[in-house]
Amino acid sequence: MKNVTALALVLGFVALPAMAAQDAPFHHEAGLKYSANTEEFGDGLWDLDYRFYLDSVSQEKGPYALNGFLAQSTNVGASYSMQDDIDLDIFSVDGTYVFDSKWFVGAKIERYDAGSFDTDTYQLDLGYYFNDSSKVAAFYVDGSDIDSIYGLEVRSFIDLKSTTGIDLGAKWTHTDADDIFNVNADWYVTKEWSVGLGYDDNGSDDNFTAKTAYWLRMSDAFSATFELAKVLDSDVDGLFVGVGVVGRF
Repeated sequence: MKNVTALALVLGFVALPAMAAQDAPFHHEAGLKYSANTEEFGDGLWDLDYRFYLDSVSQEKGPYALNGFLAQSTNVGASYSMQDDIDLDIFSVDGTYVFDSKWFVGAKIERYDAGSFDTDTYQLDLGYYFNDSSKVAAFYVDGSDIDSIYGLEVRSFIDLKSTTGIDLGAKWTHTDADDIFNVNADWYVTKEWSVGLGYDDNGSDDNFTAKTAYWLRMSDAFSATFELAKVLDSDVDGLFVGVGVVGRF
């Protein structure tokens, strides 16, 4: 009942009449999101997050969903996630410092509370922005009650003349159990709307995911977000749906 009531509140904000948006720059971003599978929509995941950017972030450059990534700015953030049906709570604090040379370092502390199992994890990142819309980074994760994890990732947004552009990403993660590979491509038809395809391989299984997302600008300070995804495998039922609100100021 609590999830249904809160989701109704989110949808109520989304239904507010749109106001003229001027794409003003921002330093602060806060969001609330609910995501779930349509087969068990009441057992979804809530995410609440906040981030502060040291430099002002332009909303005129690239898609709205990628403004933070394209800003390449020093930032700090915090988040809280919860899922009632499995008694899960996740708390995290993170930050990234970007040097004038475009090298960057990041750190993250995360606390998992899942029923009777609690653990803390720590992540370190080292990377480089090799142009105005691309990065490469290495990461290392360790913590209590888990084996160390490390990997590499690369991400690049490519501007297009006829449409907004394509966001490409690849990630390799090494664990004691196996190597995990993720590849992602999102085509932004407009600044608001994207369609994409993702591929995941965890060693023992792999799958493709088709997805689409829309960023609805209500005003300079307020937006609604929508996501829809389908795992292209007959063993996975339903659609994954996400709906949220974002405030920028």
